[in-house]
Amino acid sequence: MTSTAIRHLEHLSVKIGPRGSTTPQERQAHEYARAWFETLGLETHWEPFTSPTSGWRPFVLASLGGLFALLLEALFRSGVVALAAGLFMLVVTISVLLELHFRPNPLRLFLPTGPSQNVWARLPARKTPKRRVVIAGHIDTQRTPWAFTSPQRLAFFQNVSTLGVVAFAASALFYILMAFFDFGAFRWLALVFAPIFLLVFFVTAQPERTPFTQGANDNASGASVVMSLAGQLAENPLENIEVWALTDGCEEVGGFGVQAFIRKHRDELKTMSVINLDNVAGKGAGVCYVSREGMLLPLKASPELLSIANEIADEFAAERADLKVYAREFTTLHTDGSVFMLSGIPTLSFLGLTPEGALPDWHQASDTFERVEAGTVEAVETFVLEMLRKLDRS
Repeated sequence: MTSTAIRHLEHLSVKIGPRGSTTPQERQAHEYARAWFETLGLETHWEPFTSPTSGWRPFVLASLGGLFALLLEALFRSGVVALAAGLFMLVVTISVLLELHFRPNPLRLFLPTGPSQNVWARLPARKTPKRRVVIAGHIDTQRTPWAFTSPQRLAFFQNVSTLGVVAFAASALFYILMAFFDFGAFRWLALVFAPIFLLVFFVTAQPERTPFTQGANDNASGASVVMSLAGQLAENPLENIEVWALTDGCEEVGGFGVQAFIRKHRDELKTMSVINLDNVAGKGAGVCYVSREGMLLPLKASPELLSIANEIADEFAAERADLKVYAREFTTLHTDGSVFMLSGIPTLSFLGLTPEGALPDWHQASDTFERVEAGTVEAVETFVLEMLRKLDRS
């Protein structure tokens, strides 16, 4: 079977269109993936879960919490109130850090939720499998935040996000110290936190009022490569490796699809590896795999998978001079690969960064089917298939 990725990509991004997390369109895209896997005659699984409807809302709540604590301490100047404000901000800080590491936290108690699902298919090996590998690509799309409309605004967003986390922690410490020491005239220093909290509120509340992207590159491209690879492996199975083809939901609101997948398959995943596919068709990008990813504490890719990718990259460079193949670090945000890594699962992500390190049309209205580079999609598919075969031979 030849590559069917572009056909799937067009169906997801054009016929279905924007596929926001927990929306009916996200479900429709998963129904399409399930129908494709079943057409291939594969053992197919539909696994529902509940997810927050927004990945921005926890940080909106945290910034409002910071402003509330500031107001509370200013109105009722006493050691008891200062201690209460400090402990409150300590909970907010810990919640934000847990949220950034995909862990349950108190802020999630106040988030609206909705239904979503993961769809995956088992691709058996010809023989008794010696190992299992998950190939994953999320199917949902993001909104179109102001902060993602230019490199300068994205840099501003990164700086504000980092400053916000620092301000949450610093305000907690400041209030607790005020509870035990008489700062007197220095209490006004707490006002320095107000503009930071307001900036965090602006950059995280604004996206909630924007439309979802068509999501051709992010991430119909990754999900489509997963579906196309399923077709190729159904026709020509690997000898010794069983592959799980996963199209997951709710990546854009904090990797909740992968979190649900890990909870359900924790024991099996202890001995598995993951190849994650995200944004692999952007204009100007080549075949790019990620050596380190994550925002606060970047995580290293699986040494085994990274070594194999490097070997294949050298082979591609020798055989296809027209194709750009390279490794990059990604520390702006996260991918589903970060969620797998934080659970101790060896993972390598493919993320179509340009040679300069940019993600084309990332979370913008311009992320349309017309902007996709079909040759890059098929090259990524060929590269991942060769990785699986090399793993199989080893």
